[in-house]
Amino acid sequence: MYRGLFGLTISRILEADMLHNKTRLPPIWTRRFSGAGISRIPLYGFALIVLVPFHGAEAASRRGLHAGDKAKPAKHATPASQSAAARTAAKSRKTAITAKDAEQLTVHASIPLSRRQVLARQDDPIAVTTVTAKDLQANQITNLLQATKLLPSVSMQITNPRNVAINVRGLGNFSSTAQDGLENGTTVYIDGVYQTRPGAVIGDISDLSEIEVLKGPQATRGGVDNDGGVININTLAPSFTRQYSITGDYGSYNTANVRLRATGAVGHSDKVAYSLSGFSINHDGYMKNVVTNRDYHDYHDLGVKGQILAKPTDALTIRLIADYSDLRESCCVSVLTNTLTHYANGAPVSGTFAERSAAAGGNPVPAHQIRDMLVSGPATGSQGVRQQTFGVSLDTTYQLPSSWTLENIAAWHTWFWYPKNGFSGGLGTIPGLKTMSAGNNQVYEQHATEELKISSPTNRPLQFSAGIFYMYEEVPDYIRNALTYQGAQYYLYGTPYAHNVYYDSLSGGTLLAHDNVITNDVAGYARLKYRITPKLSLEGGVRVSYVNKSGGYSSQIVASNALGETLAKSILGAPTSYSASYSQVQPSGSLSLVYRPVETTLLYATYSRGVRDGGINIANLNTSQGMKTTVKPELNDMFEFGVKNAFFNKRLLVNTAAFWNNVHNYITSGGYYLPTTNSVISYLINAPHVVSRGFEVDARGVILPGLEGRVSASYTDAFYANFANSTQPAESANVKSVYSLTGNQIPLNSKWNLTAGLDYTVPVRRLTRNSGDFWSRILFYVGADYSYRSRFYSDPTESIYTLVKPYGVLNGHIGIRPESGKWDLSFWGHNMLDKRYYVGITPSATGEVFYGQLADPAMFGGEFTYKL
Repeated sequence: MYRGLFGLTISRILEADMLHNKTRLPPIWTRRFSGAGISRIPLYGFALIVLVPFHGAEAASRRGLHAGDKAKPAKHATPASQSAAARTAAKSRKTAITAKDAEQLTVHASIPLSRRQVLARQDDPIAVTTVTAKDLQANQITNLLQATKLLPSVSMQITNPRNVAINVRGLGNFSSTAQDGLENGTTVYIDGVYQTRPGAVIGDISDLSEIEVLKGPQATRGGVDNDGGVININTLAPSFTRQYSITGDYGSYNTANVRLRATGAVGHSDKVAYSLSGFSINHDGYMKNVVTNRDYHDYHDLGVKGQILAKPTDALTIRLIADYSDLRESCCVSVLTNTLTHYANGAPVSGTFAERSAAAGGNPVPAHQIRDMLVSGPATGSQGVRQQTFGVSLDTTYQLPSSWTLENIAAWHTWFWYPKNGFSGGLGTIPGLKTMSAGNNQVYEQHATEELKISSPTNRPLQFSAGIFYMYEEVPDYIRNALTYQGAQYYLYGTPYAHNVYYDSLSGGTLLAHDNVITNDVAGYARLKYRITPKLSLEGGVRVSYVNKSGGYSSQIVASNALGETLAKSILGAPTSYSASYSQVQPSGSLSLVYRPVETTLLYATYSRGVRDGGINIANLNTSQGMKTTVKPELNDMFEFGVKNAFFNKRLLVNTAAFWNNVHNYITSGGYYLPTTNSVISYLINAPHVVSRGFEVDARGVILPGLEGRVSASYTDAFYANFANSTQPAESANVKSVYSLTGNQIPLNSKWNLTAGLDYTVPVRRLTRNSGDFWSRILFYVGADYSYRSRFYSDPTESIYTLVKPYGVLNGHIGIRPESGKWDLSFWGHNMLDKRYYVGITPSATGEVFYGQLADPAMFGGEFTYKL
């Protein structure tokens, strides 16, 4: 929904040199600022101006690189002081972007650059999938959601930008429903900085250069503990070679995007460089409300990013990043997929959707709503969201004597969420009705992180790294759910009240609530790599994390009179107030045995334990009836066996892995059934045991001169090994007992996932006999990719009516560009066969109705890039 466009684009200028040294920034203490009633508490803000050492460039660019990874020296180095003659000789080694790198700033550079990116993890005893610079450019990828079509082990479910689930091998989160009291089990980093809320990473990213996925627990590589895996998003660093680029596109649904970037040395300095980039993304909607002719699912996004790269000495590197984004969308309008008139046991539904909608005066559901992407919304009210992100990070590196390195990343980020739901929200979407005049959760999240790490040299049999990580976060949330006259009639169908009661007493009945969770996370970790023989090595690490969370929830009902308050409580929930705390010390670790029979083949066996921290259950809970306010941590013991092969001088890479995850205390959803309203209040519980097992294949390389291909496939069998107290699905909601999901696939998991692509590039002079001077220097390229996902349950109740059917999507592109890389013109298509499919289906307990979110339709367009 968010970025699958066909538009006239200009491929981004992917400078090979900048991509080559995408630096990863280590944390330092930052300051926690106030927002929406939050008290100001200093978080060692002085550290933002203290230059804590950090080893630069390539090794530091990725989350999870340990001592053994740092084989290459920093490419930013320039002598601090030299004679004029020596300084002239040193210019070929200029800071940040070397002369050799600058020569590679042609279209040919994308091939060796992409090879470097995929080869970077060939010695690592874990399964990794990389979306390279060339992949990003060829497939018009500018954000993480778009990249998932090339990442078969990764799934993202998005209800709206706040409600996001990011999973690797089925693990990470059971639902897209926001969980402010928990962190996601799959962690995401941008330039080495941890992103606490998934919604903050779904928008476009300036200067995007690479996305890599490390699968399985990565606790001992730093950052936040996790049990699903790690997603590293890296961006271009500033260059000392002055460059300007502009990218513009236009296409289907009035796609009109512009991207700008400027980079170069500050003045004539060889010590300080800058970059400034920004984007404007605009796209009309494609879901039409037949009542008002309003189109939904449009978006209008803005973003800007500034960077400073300084290299005052050969040993010290500093990279400062500041960014801001503003996302506005009229989103989250769904189509009716199913309604129930009888439960599975044959009992009739009391107050079906059709009966309730008729009583409330709902608009009829349009014919061909899925084919023509139509919805029946109310005549008044609208749906929309807005989110803003602000952030600053400081990366410092220092090369100690004897080649030891000290590294530090400090960051402070905010994520502000402003929904503007005018006819649905807190109780879900009811097609054809305006049941609520407001259903909004305003969130003012902010967090600070810092990580300090020391690493030994790599040219020795025993290598060592260790670090300390700290995170502070608070997530204040302000809730307002207001009923309408229609909503009162719909939810109280069958009650013996006259219409004036609905008007006078219930219309405007409002739930006001507030919650806030504060998290402190401190961890220490260490890794060792020991080379037993030239072919055999052992590596692993340990980690100990201490997590403390505190917070609470309080709510009240506001209505015009006592009867209205009583009736509103039955719909919106009775007022409640509670506070809770969670504190836990958790060890984790990993151990790998690595064998390299020949230089181009690596075999490994890895055991790893990861933890998704437990936390506070933030919801309108009735604690007096035994609902728990906290959940236990989710523990994953993973076993993985893999083989990594390189053939034909590393032009063909084939990697395979088999894995088995034993997950204990899997965090999922249960519920408390309210028979008076025929509804369920969902809350978090722990399923005793989940298993995620399967295998993966990643292959990519040069098939023929100019022809490159890639195939990635995964089979993931992730199921409940023991879960006997789930909430009943909608089709058996009249059965007042717990429900067993033992043996079922866990939510959001598809067993089979596949992505494959081909790209062909050829000089035009080979295609024509008599090409002029202009065409003799032009390259022609064409490519296509296909992605497939098998069926999955999109809701934790696992109703058969929330089972999303399998789907496959075909994309393509064609274009020309000069060998110099001065400009690029392409035309492309997404979802070229116009496949209609759902990305999620959600039930609503009242009336037993199901509604689904449709994926993007076919979109076509073109793009143009020009570089100065």
